[in-house]
Amino acid sequence: MKKIKIYLLMLLFSQPIFAQNQEVVYENIFLVPEKNNEALLVEGVKAHNQEYHSEGETRASLYSVLIGPHSGQYVWLNGPMTLSDYDNFPDENHLADWQKNVRSYISSEEVKMAKLNWEASYTPPSWGSPKYLLWRTFKIKQDMDSYGKILDAVTKIGKALSEMNAENPRRVYESVFRSENREDIVLVYPFKTFTRFSNGNGLPENFQSKYDKINGYGSFRRDIGNVITKYTNGWYDEVLMLVE
Repeated sequence: MKKIKIYLLMLLFSQPIFAQNQEVVYENIFLVPEKNNEALLVEGVKAHNQEYHSEGETRASLYSVLIGPHSGQYVWLNGPMTLSDYDNFPDENHLADWQKNVRSYISSEEVKMAKLNWEASYTPPSWGSPKYLLWRTFKIKQDMDSYGKILDAVTKIGKALSEMNAENPRRVYESVFRSENREDIVLVYPFKTFTRFSNGNGLPENFQSKYDKINGYGSFRRDIGNVITKYTNGWYDEVLMLVE
């Protein structure tokens, strides 16, 4: 029997069929490939998506994890949907196709449901589909206050990005169900080339000084830096590349 764990993946953006503040949820599954069958897995996912996830609320895509703790794995993303859509569990033929085209070529799968936080996110008027995603996960401390403090901090970042009319979007996703290790808030940034990181780590260049200009000298340290230091056990980055 395949081992299924709860984990977190945040897709970058909902599709434009979803209006601002409408509930947007993704089913996200990490796939650990059997290395001798990796090419068959990719082709199998493509076939499964074409048959069952090419339109409507069940559109799916596949990403490869290039950098980070899950490097070498793939991520299958199903959505955007609402939580009520999840009640329509796949039928027998659908599950049989998943078993044939996907589970036949993996050693394990990890599943999570992720919900978009509109208020904390930032989306400029126009943006293109990214080839890569930077996925930043906070390791939130296990107490009553930490989750809310971190969510408040990342919301302030989103408001500053809006004030700056930043070029690139940033989405914030929360785990629908709490994870054991409390890695339940993820920031996701798109990028098209790795040269973007020559002068920044996902946020716009000189973001800290621009944040202070908007909110007052020392505000970035007070609102963001000190909060992350106090209420998390750090954070880590992963980079995903679109496969299909």
